[in-house]
Amino acid sequence: MAEDLHDELDAFARDVERAILEFDDAIDRHSQVRQRAHTPVFRSGPGEVEDVQDLFF
Repeated sequence: MAEDLHDELDAFARDVERAILEFDDAIDRHSQVRQRAHTPVFRSGPGEVEDVQDLFF
């Protein structure tokens, strides 16, 4: 009886550990997505200004 309880507790502990690791992974992925969403994107390419001097004069 005690051994059965011990086996059940071990299985429960493994399930809890697995759930914690999955939760940590989900938090890391969420953090990475949030970081990408807040990182400004600079695009190079033709602008509306025809000459750079038009920016200053």
